[in-house]
Formats: sequence, C-alpha cells, structure tokens
Amino acid sequence: MAESELTSALVKGGLLRIHSGKVRDSFTLPDHPELMLVIATDRISIFDFVLNAQVARKGEVLTAMTVFWLTKVLQQFGHHLVASYGDIDKYLPEALRENLSLQRRALIVKKLEMLPTELIVRGYLTGSGWRTYQAKKQICGIPLPDGYHDGSRLAQPIFTPTTKAAEGHDEDIPADSISSDFRVLALSMYSTAAAYALARGIIIADTKFEVGLNKTVADEVLTPDSSRFWLHDDWTAAAEERRSPSGFDKEPVRDWGREVKTPFSESGEPIIGINRLNPTVSNELAFVDELEVPLGVLESTTSRYLKIFEMLTSITLMQFQQDKMSV
Repeated sequence: MAESELTSALVKGGLLRIHSGKVRDSFTLPDHPELMLVIATDRISIFDFVLNAQVARKGEVLTAMTVFWLTKVLQQFGHHLVASYGDIDKYLPEALRENLSLQRRALIVKKLEMLPTELIVRGYLTGSGWRTYQAKKQICGIPLPDGYHDGSRLAQPIFTPTTKAAEGHDEDIPADSISSDFRVLALSMYSTAAAYALARGIIIADTKFEVGLNKTVADEVLTPDSSRFWLHDDWTAAAEERRSPSGFDKEPVRDWGREVKTPFSESGEPIIGINRLNPTVSNELAFVDELEVPLGVLESTTSRYLKIFEMLTSITLMQFQQDKMSV
C-alpha cells in the first residue's frame, strides 16, 4: 500500500495526524488518548532536506530495527514502545485492523514530553563530528587530541548533544549543559549496543537517541537513519589509509547529493552539492524538491538497509516480520 493510500486509510478510520516529520508520521488513537500510532515511512532526507523520493522498504527496516533493539538488546532501559506488528490491532479501530502494510511499519507508543535535544554518542570520529574537530579540535566543549583522521576510533565514546531543529541544521551544544542523567543514559545505551554489534563484526560509529523528560527512550533506536554502521574488517582496512569506510546507511544518497550541480553560486563560484545549500531558503528548498534521485542510488540504499538488519539480527527482514505477525 502506497504511503498516501495508507495515510488516507488512517484518516478514514478515525485517526488524526498530529505530526509529520522528515520520516515519521504520528496519529492520535481515539480510544487511547495516552498513546499514539507512529508510522515509519519510506521518505529519505539528507543534509536536512527531505527528498522527493522514497527508498523501498525503508520504513519497514526502521520499524523492525527499533523493535529489535528495544525488546532484545536494550530491554533493561525504559522505552515508549507499547505494541508492534499484529499486537497494534487491539489499539486500533476495527476498520484498520489486519492491515499488513500498517503492521509492518507502525508502532503504538506512549505519549511523552520530550527533551528538546538529540543525545548523540560518538565512538568514532566522522561526519559532522570530524568536520567540527578539524575546525576546533573539540566537539561540544570536549577537547580532543591532535592526530585523528576521518574514521578514527576515539579513546572512549563521547556525548555530543545537539539542538533538535524543526527546520534547518541542528547545532552542537555544550555537553555539560545537559543533565548528567541523560549523558549517562545515552552512553550506557551506546556501550551496550556497540558491544553487541562488535561481537558480530559490526562497528556502531555514532548514533543519536531521543528521550522523554522522564528518561524514557523514544523515537527510532539504532537504525541506519540514526546511526553509522561499519564492518569491522572494512574499518581496519580504511584506517590504514587514514579514512573512514563505507557504511550501511543512506551514504549512497548522500554521495549523490554531494555531486548535484545547482543553479546557485557563492562568491561567483557555482555551488556543487546540496550539502552546501540551506533548507530554510525557499528557492534552494524548491530546487531540491524538484530533483530526481537515480533509481540505482535508491536501490543501493535499500540493499544496505536490508543487509545491516540481517547482519545484526541474524534473520532476514521477511522472517522477522513473519515471526512477529504470524503470517
């Protein structure tokens, strides 16, 4: 079922959409005001732009990964998950039950008052953390020694929170400005997940968590959208060349986006790469919205999402869904 058809079915079934994010949509549940239905879509965003494209099965992977981590690896941490897969039906109006497309990508969760901050933990230096380190030799007020390269393993994981911008780019904030309870929670979850993954030959280079003010874990958890996953063998080979390895996330889409020729210029020079554009500027936003992402790029991304799910869980996505839905 297409995303628009699914949304239409939910509205006709009596649910009200209360939030639409870059990837997830949230709906009220008429008979359960303390809960809500959250759907992971196939939408794809890079550099804070939501592209006019979809990655097949992406929403299914994000849902399954979150369920896996919260119920199998991080079950000792308090979380917002109430029901998933076939179990969501008991919270839905009768007209929306037994909808397999909905069951594969929706969760029933507790409503929470959220901390307005993204709790980011880095075990390795890459992405925006690497760029900040190059410029300042510190991240979020945490000084780092000279000599690191893109992809370097840090001496120990560091907590580097950011703002949670409704639009535009998130900004680093001082690590010590966040309560130590949240810092300890984020580092503990990362360490638990990183140890699990490393035993399977996978590195979690960095990840972000979102939590309620009561320290309840919410939103997506350790997915290819919120984390960088590397194969340990790939990282070892890349480290010898002082670079970071290719990851199991949306990197194919990011790579494509960095090469896009834009009609804009800066200091007389043409701007290459939508990573250099500003999502709060209307004409730049409109330009990106008109772009067509090559099919091969989208297919490569789907393949990476499915592969990392299978490697981490030792089961295919289809098998995981069949076990959960008994179909």
